[in-house]
Amino acid sequence: MRHFDWWVYIVMASPGIFLFVVNWLIFFHNMSGKKWSSGIPLIGGAWIAIACLLSPFKWLALAGFADPGVWMLIAAVVMEIIPHRKKDHDKSDICG
Repeated sequence: MRHFDWWVYIVMASPGIFLFVVNWLIFFHNMSGKKWSSGIPLIGGAWIAIACLLSPFKWLALAGFADPGVWMLIAAVVMEIIPHRKKDHDKSDICG
């Protein structure tokens, strides 16, 4: 297997880097109180991870975990697993 120069891997990862940056911009914009949604939540991190796994520097694939979409997915799954206490507002309003 022939290893290319470093710039070839950067070109392969560039769409993923673009999507990664867009996800972080949307994340910080949402923290300011305004809401945008992203239709590309995990693609940027996955693209970067795949491009890094094709390169000789395979440990750089861990950079794909820095995508906020990965952490939002993990948070959503954990919030579904953790049982929530449901407040019964109907019974608290009834006297007697």
